[in-house]
Amino acid sequence: MEITLGIDNHATECVSWQAGDGIYAIQCPGYLPGPGRLPGWGYVVSYLVLGTDRALLVDTGFGISDLKRYVEALTHLPLTVVNTHVHPDHSGGNAQFDEVFVGEHETGGADGDEGVLFYQVPGQRDACAAVKAGGHYRFRFLRDGEAIDLGGRILRVVEIPGHTPGSIALFDENTGLLLSGDAILKRVFYGAGVPLRVYRAALCKAKALPIRDILSAHWPEPLGADFIDKMLRLLDAFDPETAERAEWSVPGMERRDLRMCFFGRDFDDPDFVALSFFMDQLEQITQ
Repeated sequence: MEITLGIDNHATECVSWQAGDGIYAIQCPGYLPGPGRLPGWGYVVSYLVLGTDRALLVDTGFGISDLKRYVEALTHLPLTVVNTHVHPDHSGGNAQFDEVFVGEHETGGADGDEGVLFYQVPGQRDACAAVKAGGHYRFRFLRDGEAIDLGGRILRVVEIPGHTPGSIALFDENTGLLLSGDAILKRVFYGAGVPLRVYRAALCKAKALPIRDILSAHWPEPLGADFIDKMLRLLDAFDPETAERAEWSVPGMERRDLRMCFFGRDFDDPDFVALSFFMDQLEQITQ
């Protein structure tokens, strides 16, 4: 897999590859994940997991491409759709589906489909015609530890709050692969205002699983199971006074003081790990 950092090639179609036994990684068109002087890899990766009875689609991208049509060319199995969280690069294609599962704490409560909050960024490329033509969909909710049975294959919900309040990962018990969304990444954008100790505890809980590799949403290669240890060391060394300023210039959104602490030389360094955070949330996250 060729990795080009810091470049948006304006792709409009999906590309996929085998990421594990019965698992397709689907590279969806997207934008540079930023922020700051260490640009990442300008795509988002959804995952298609195949069981004997059902298939599971993890995240729906920005909606720039017809992901549903692409998935239907890979499998004819009935499909369950999950958002690891509801930022627009993970939920932008939701309108193509009737029902989407999300972590229960990503919402106002588990009794209805109201209260799911995410931002839409003005000025980005339009959604594809198939997404625009999509209808109303309903959110349903997943609890921490809940099992998703695809027939001969079980994925376990692992709640990891921090990137968003209700971010989840999915652990594939068959392969030992953890599909982490944006909860575990080379650079975690820590935007929920959740105390870092809560995030750390969730990482420790995830670490106790028999993880073989981590498949994240913004990097095409697996992160080893030891990547959680790298994240924990970064949290233990967290010092806002020495954190580097990072650019925050999303169109249509208020400019905020964003900082980033990290280990490693640059983004494609195998040991690179980073956490970006807003200074106006510092009191919340350090309590």
